[in-house]
Amino acid sequence: MPVVLPSSEYFNAFLLRHRREIEAMGCQIPLVHASLYAQLTGKRSAADFFSAAGIAVPGEIGMPVVREPPVVAKPLSNVSAAGQSLYPRLLRTRAELESFFATHDEKDYFFQEYVHGDSLYLMFHLSRTGDQDFIWSQRNLLQQPEGKSMLLAEPSDFHRSETAARIVHALRNAGFHGLGMVEVIRAAGRDVFIEMNPRIWGPVQFCLDRRQPLLQAFIGETLHDDPGRFTGRQPMLRRKRYFWFGGLLETLRAGKRPAWHAPGRRLFPVILRNLASDVYLRKDSWRCFLHDVIHASKGDRRGERAQV
Repeated sequence: MPVVLPSSEYFNAFLLRHRREIEAMGCQIPLVHASLYAQLTGKRSAADFFSAAGIAVPGEIGMPVVREPPVVAKPLSNVSAAGQSLYPRLLRTRAELESFFATHDEKDYFFQEYVHGDSLYLMFHLSRTGDQDFIWSQRNLLQQPEGKSMLLAEPSDFHRSETAARIVHALRNAGFHGLGMVEVIRAAGRDVFIEMNPRIWGPVQFCLDRRQPLLQAFIGETLHDDPGRFTGRQPMLRRKRYFWFGGLLETLRAGKRPAWHAPGRRLFPVILRNLASDVYLRKDSWRCFLHDVIHASKGDRRGERAQV
């Protein structure tokens, strides 16, 4: 049976909206049912879900006091009533707050406290039966501004933590299976849930580079109902870090500053140390690396997005 590969949030929403028609054509859509997907991808509903599971979430700020930055504006729905995609916005200054309220409808958003600390991704493939789960994590070091794509990351042991186990347990109890990623900020001795992507996420190549068989498990279960079928087929251990040089150039070319999640705020040494780990600088994609760099240098802004 042909499989329609889920990818972006917009495409996945289309697949779920037309699931009956697509499956009637003999195609398989490897996503959970639409209501659970919407609950986990919605910013407020996901916060409510994980809060109910005993996981800390950012404090919500009401409108009378939202004028004091920094705050994070998060959409109540991923798409506005007018059909426009809505994204979280980190508002650090009073000027950014005023600009936001002048250009956005505040009724489309709710507001949370800004939590600063270590940015962690918990990544996983949870099998349908629960007997073969694959879990890993990364620590994010550098990110495009406004919560967009990660630029630099390294392996983490967060997936061995009690918080990670609690997250997986909550998802299991809700009936979630498949690929997913949860972002957590570790700050002041607590792990704070930020958002979940119940789908493939941006730096998924880093899992392959670190020999983490999440994608192999997804393929095995989707095609053969056996998550372990291909997990022994792993590439060589390649990259110590994940780095996207083109995305960094894109940010600088736009006159913006990347967001640091760790000490070490000098970009030139970061580039020198990590260029060999670029996601595109490899034998089968070096042309993509050159294309990425050339277009970023010209100011073409086409990077993928990862939310606040």
